[in-house]
Amino acid sequence: MRSLEGWLRLRSLRTLELRPTRQSASATALVAWLAGQLADASTAVGALVDRLQHASLQPEASQEGSWLRRQMPNGYGPVFALHMKDPDAAKKLPGRLRLFHHATSLGGVESLIEWRAMSDHGVDRRLLRLSIGVEALEDLREDLRRGFESLLRDP
Repeated sequence: MRSLEGWLRLRSLRTLELRPTRQSASATALVAWLAGQLADASTAVGALVDRLQHASLQPEASQEGSWLRRQMPNGYGPVFALHMKDPDAAKKLPGRLRLFHHATSLGGVESLIEWRAMSDHGVDRRLLRLSIGVEALEDLREDLRRGFESLLRDP
């Protein structure tokens, strides 16, 4: 290993604990916001999204000492799924976002959204997978809000 590569690895290791902690907290907060919006049919999320999947939404997440809380004591993963009501909306949403990159990957520092049917033809065409990075939570929420609202204005 060359000295530059060694230095870059060391620099990365110094922030290793911070990155997944922030990603987990941001994903859980985004999921909570989306779940609240989903419950209100007058919102863009409520009009477009059928359901949401994330570990924090499981009943065991609120039970102290549950298997889920024991398995994930420091927070839930940064990946969650959206099931849109319409497959065309699922296909178009990634292109309407500015901060989220449309890509198939997990665990990077950038937030990603993937229309799963693009790479796996056997899955539900309404499925979107999101992997949350280290960007500011409010910026990610605003990007999603604008993306959903643009689908209502211009399907």
